[in-house]
Amino acid sequence: MIDHEDPVTNPIDAQACQWAAALDRELDAQEAAALDAWLAADPRHRGALLRAQAGMALLDRCRALGCGDGSGDDSAVAAEEEVPAPGWRTTRRQAMALAGVGVAGGLIGAGALALWPQGSGIRTRIGEMRRVPLADGSMAVVNSGSELSVSFTRRRRDVDLAQGEAWFQVAKAPDRPFTVTAGRVRVQAVGTAFNVRRAGVGVDVVVTEGTVKVWSEGGEPQLVKAGQRARLDDGVGLAVSAIAPDAAQQELAWREGQIVLDDVTLAQAAQRFNAYHEDRLEVDPALADRRVVGSFQTNDMDGFAQACAAMVGGRVERGDGVIRILK
Repeated sequence: MIDHEDPVTNPIDAQACQWAAALDRELDAQEAAALDAWLAADPRHRGALLRAQAGMALLDRCRALGCGDGSGDDSAVAAEEEVPAPGWRTTRRQAMALAGVGVAGGLIGAGALALWPQGSGIRTRIGEMRRVPLADGSMAVVNSGSELSVSFTRRRRDVDLAQGEAWFQVAKAPDRPFTVTAGRVRVQAVGTAFNVRRAGVGVDVVVTEGTVKVWSEGGEPQLVKAGQRARLDDGVGLAVSAIAPDAAQQELAWREGQIVLDDVTLAQAAQRFNAYHEDRLEVDPALADRRVVGSFQTNDMDGFAQACAAMVGGRVERGDGVIRILK
């Protein structure tokens, strides 16, 4: 996948820029495996890749704003206007030029793979999760099958969660409130961390750090603190309640690619696993109310099915893209 058509001084940076360009267009399975091997081969590779991607993102944003060509100022965000989604991509040589001067700064966290372009949409496929640094220094971790859009101006930071789930670590900026819209619900923070899950008309907010302001259309804002959750269900007003630290940790284990089950029904557990797979998991109605416990990898549906079948005294059958737990 990697070519060597450009003479460069640092071969690691050269390869990093080529991988950054490949990630920008998305990798196939073979390329993804090759990238994993390259990252594991040398501890310097990950840092080089992050620098290259930051260089590409910064060039995209400067191009969109007209930075450096007399057509606009050099601010990261245009005053009173959303930065348009860029339709231009840098060359490997240009990306490497910025990679060499360390433009990543403080905008990219450990383990992140991209600085998300301003004004863009973020969509994850079924089974895919992304850790996405945002242009203001905030971080979003986006769950499987989710869709959101990011719109930052000089005075506001707005995110619209169209579907799915995301956790946000918000960079402090008192003069630029960070607001997540999820259907009828608004969640606003200055510098804090919280999770928002949207399923149909229902919205669930769990605060893991600091305090946020939550309200529904036409309703009064309520303060929700770390260790609390806010829920809006169909036909029911916004309700705020406490959530135990271990319960919050279990609910947010998806950020580490895990599902933690603590005495839930088999039907509920199967529903949670189905959110991460194209193949379907079906449960015999006779077993649906049996209780299960355990911690499982989101990508291990077979292991989950076998373990749960053993817990409830069932058996597993497979066929036509369906895994069935039968009595």
